Amino acid sequence: MGKKKQEDPPKGAPKWMTTFSDMTTLLLTFFVLLLSLANFDKSKVEQVFGILGGATGILSQVGTSQMSEQNIIARKSMNDSVEKSQEKTEKMVKEFINAQNLEKMLSVVKTDKGVSVRVLDSFLFDSGSAVILPKAYPVLEKILDMVQYSSYYLNIEGHTDDVPSGRGTFSNWDLSAARAVSVVKYFIGQGFDPARVSATGYGEFHPILPNITPENRAKNRRVEINIISPEFVETGKNPL
Repeated sequence: MGKKKQEDPPKGAPKWMTTFSDMTTLLLTFFVLLLSLANFDKSKVEQVFGILGGATGILSQVGTSQMSEQNIIARKSMNDSVEKSQEKTEKMVKEFINAQNLEKMLSVVKTDKGVSVRVLDSFLFDSGSAVILPKAYPVLEKILDMVQYSSYYLNIEGHTDDVPSGRGTFSNWDLSAARAVSVVKYFIGQGFDPARVSATGYGEFHPILPNITPENRAKNRRVEINIISPEFVETGKNPL
């Protein structure tokens, strides 16, 4: 009896190889997706989610891009508004200071929150005192007129030089805080909203010049009336 002829093996790859190849391709695609997200590249992330949104209907890439553009435009508009408001307030205060010939006693600077009016302590108080001098009332009234019926906030800062106050336990911390509170109480007494004003005492620890000469120390002894822009308040940050 003759031997049976051996059958030829089937041509092509085994069936399991096709399934394995598909699984490998899917895993590679999955890890590429994870890698693109891990890089935190904004354009890639938006592109990936845009593709997924087109396939599943979960997210629209066009809608996301439009929202981003609107946010940029809104933020730019807000920044422009803040800038114009600060410039207008700064101009008004400078004009008043120049008209009253108070350049030696008062100065105005623009800050990231608004405008700060710096008043030397000798214009507001006697040495070592926290009682406001009558000659300072017209200046405080003018500043109050600018903000009384607006949405501005006020933060009053008291500052000293590095020389001890010489009043026993009444330290520079106490003196700077007491002076700031005196100005706050004056504004509230004139009808300013107490919810929109605060007082801070910094002692000698926030000088604008090194405490190395009598002239520098005189400039460091000051009260700063910070006129805080209403647009800054609208950003949700704590203005005080």
